[in-house]
Amino acid sequence: MTSYEWAAVLAALCISLVSPFAIRPLLEKLHVVDVPNARSSHAATVLRGGGVAPLFGLSAGFLTLLITSEASGGKPQLLIVFLGSVAIGLVGLLEDLWGVRIAVRAGAQLLIGALGTSALVIVSTTEWWWVPIGAIGFAGYTNVANFMDGINGISGLHGIAVGLAFSAIGAMSDVRWLLPIGLAFAVSFGAFLPWNLRRNRLFLGDVGSYLLGGCISLIALAAAFEGAPVVALLSPLAIYLADAGSTLAARIFRGDDWKQAHRSHTYQKLTDTGLSHLRVALIATAATIVSTAFGLLACNASDSSLALAIVGIAVTSATYLALPKFRGWTAAPAALGDLGPTDVTVRPLNEAALGGAKWAVVGASGFIGAALVAELRAQGHDVVDVVAPRLVLNPKGTARDAIEYLARSAEAVDGLAAACDGADVVVNAAGLALPGSAASDSLSGANALLPLVVLRAAERVKATRVVHLSSAAVQGRRRVLDESLETSPFSPYSHSKALGEAALRLYVAKGPVGELPSLVIIRATSVQGVGRQTTAQLQRLARSPFASVARPGDAPTVVSSLRGLVEFVVQVGKYAGDVPITVLQPWEGMTTSSVLEIAGGHAPLKVPVWACRSLVTIGFLIGGVLEPVNGVVRRVELMWFGQKQNAKWARSVGLEGPSYVHDVLFSLPNDHEPAAHPRADEALRGRDAWAGSS
Repeated sequence: MTSYEWAAVLAALCISLVSPFAIRPLLEKLHVVDVPNARSSHAATVLRGGGVAPLFGLSAGFLTLLITSEASGGKPQLLIVFLGSVAIGLVGLLEDLWGVRIAVRAGAQLLIGALGTSALVIVSTTEWWWVPIGAIGFAGYTNVANFMDGINGISGLHGIAVGLAFSAIGAMSDVRWLLPIGLAFAVSFGAFLPWNLRRNRLFLGDVGSYLLGGCISLIALAAAFEGAPVVALLSPLAIYLADAGSTLAARIFRGDDWKQAHRSHTYQKLTDTGLSHLRVALIATAATIVSTAFGLLACNASDSSLALAIVGIAVTSATYLALPKFRGWTAAPAALGDLGPTDVTVRPLNEAALGGAKWAVVGASGFIGAALVAELRAQGHDVVDVVAPRLVLNPKGTARDAIEYLARSAEAVDGLAAACDGADVVVNAAGLALPGSAASDSLSGANALLPLVVLRAAERVKATRVVHLSSAAVQGRRRVLDESLETSPFSPYSHSKALGEAALRLYVAKGPVGELPSLVIIRATSVQGVGRQTTAQLQRLARSPFASVARPGDAPTVVSSLRGLVEFVVQVGKYAGDVPITVLQPWEGMTTSSVLEIAGGHAPLKVPVWACRSLVTIGFLIGGVLEPVNGVVRRVELMWFGQKQNAKWARSVGLEGPSYVHDVLFSLPNDHEPAAHPRADEALRGRDAWAGSS
C-alpha cells in the first residue's frame, strides 16, 4: 500500500478512537437510550447512537483516499460506497434520535440501495438487471446487521473480520482499492469495541448497525462488479446471513409474526445456554474467519477450489447454526416469550400475610407439601390440607392454550376454591416431579394447568398471596441460575414447568389490576430429603465407583434440602415487603465434590473437564433424537459441573438460611428425617412422582 493509503487507515483509526468522547455527552443530553425489553440480551438502560463514531472514522478514511492522487484506483467506486454508507448511516441516526416508521425506513433502504447499485452499474458498465438485486441485497444485509447487533461486541468484531477479509481479497485480486478500504473499515469498528465492552457501555445503535450492513453490501457489490470472486466476497457474510436467514425462515414456517422482535437467533440461543456476550461474539467471529478462509480459495480460478470453498462455507455455517443444540439448548413452547412489555416488570407484593394468617397448601400430602404443612403448624398457623385435582393439557400447548383450558376447568376451580375458602396465603406445592419422563398430557396438566387453577381459585376466595413452587430446571443449562424471566427448558419436564410459569405471568398480565392475589413463583433447586427416590438414587450413586466430578470439583451444586426449601417458602409467604414475581431458592453452600463425599463417605473420582464435556455433548446429541434422554444427561452434567445460583432477592433481604444438606445426606436412610417434618417420609412412600417441584 502507498503512504496515502496508510494515512487513510490511520485517519479512520484516530477519528474513530476520539469521536466517542465528544459524542457520548451529546447522546446523554439528548437521552438517546436503549431500553431493554423481554427480547433484549441486556438488562439495563444503555446509551445508543455510538455508531456515529465509526461513521466519522470511516468517512475520514474514505475522504483521505478520495483526495489523494496516488490512491490505487477505484475512485468512482469509493465515492459511491462512501455516499451510500453515509446516507444509510443517517437513516439509522434518525431512527435512534426520533424513530422512523418501518415503511419509511424500508423505502429509504431500498432507494439508497437502488441508487448506489445504479451508480456502480454505470461506472463499471455492468448489466442493469443488477439494480433490483443490488437494492434488495443492500436493504437485506442492512437489516441483517441490525438484527445481529444484539449482544456486546458482536458488531465490532464482525466489522473487523469483514474488513480484514475484504483486504485479503483485494490483495489476492485485481481490485486493489479493497485493500486500504477494508483496513479502514476494520479499524473504524474495531476502535469502538472498548466502548461496547466496558462496564459503562455505549451501543452502536441503528446508525452503527445500518452503517455496518450498508457499507459492507456496497463494498461487496462494487468489488463484484470489478471482477472480485463473488464466493470470496460472500464468505465473510455467510454466518450472519445463515443466522438471520434460518431464523426468519423458521419463524415464517411456524406461523409467527416475523416482523415482531424475538430472541430466536442462534447467537441469542447461545447466550441462553449460559455463555457470556463476549464468548458468543467471539464464536460468531471465529466462524466468520473460518468461512472466510474457505472463501479465499475461490480467488484461485480452478473449479475444484471453488467447489471446496462453497462446501467449506456451507459446513461452517451449518456447524455454527447447530451449536446451540450441542450446548443443550431446546426451543421453549411457542408462547413463553409472547407476553409483551408487562414481562419486564416485577409484580410487587405489598400485602403481608403475617402472624396467625390462614394458609392453604395444595398438594399437602406430597413430599414438599407434607413438610410445609408440618412447619406451618409448628409455627402456630391455621393450615388447610388441599388435595390437588388431576388435570390434563396438550404437551404441545402454549401459555394461551393453558388459559383457554382454564376456562374449561370450572369444576376444578370450584373444588379448590371451596377447599381454600378463608385462606390468606395459598401455596401450590403439587405437580409431577418426573425430570426424565416423556411429554404427556398429565405432565403438562399437573405442571402447567394446575398452577393457573390454583391462582384462579385463590382469586375467587380473595386470598392475599399465592406462592407457586416451580423448578430451577426451567432455565436449563445456563451458566448461572437467576431470577430473570428467561427460560431455556431442555426436557419435557422442564418444558411443562416453564409453561406453567409463562401461563401464570400471562394471566397476571391480562388480569384486573389490584384484584388478583399477589403472585410469587419460587424456583426450587434439586430438593433432597428422606424417602425421596432421587435422594436414594443420589446416595447409591455417591457410594458407587461411578461417583465422579469434573476436576477440580469445587463448583457450586444445585443440591438443596427439603427443610431449607420449606423454611424459605414460609418466609416468602410471610414477607411484608415487595417480592419479585420470580425468586430463586438460595444456595445451601455445597459443591459438586462435597455433596458426593458426604453422601458416599469417600471422595469422588475427579475426571478431566474435556472428557466430561465430550460425554455430555454426545449425550445431548442422542437426546436430540430421544428427548427423554436429555433429563438423564442433564442430571449427570449437574453431578459433574454443578451450576451457580444467584438468589439475588433472598440475599438482599437476608433470607439466606442455614444449610441442611449435610444432615440429609450424611445419615443413613430412614434415620435422618428432621423432627420438625415427621409426615414427609410417611406421606411420600410409594408416590414420589406426584410431588412438589425439584
